[in-house]
Amino acid sequence: MTTSNDRLDRIEALVEKTTQSVDKNAQAIDKLTADISRFNDRLDTYEQGMRWVVQLAFALLISATVALIVNAAAFLVKLLLPS
Repeated sequence: MTTSNDRLDRIEALVEKTTQSVDKNAQAIDKLTADISRFNDRLDTYEQGMRWVVQLAFALLISATVALIVNAAAFLVKLLLPS
């Protein structure tokens, strides 16, 4: 009977240790899930900011191109029309 009780005590100790390990893992998973959620929020913000920067860059390129074309056209008009 003592051997059986000793085995049961060891099994109970192992079950308790396993339960504690599972609880720790569950807490770690919850923390990682929260961290991933915050990372995804930051990544979304970064991507949106990058899109705005790219749009601004293209807008500046287009406006510079239009300004060059207008200035070139004005120069050609002055050159070709006698004053």
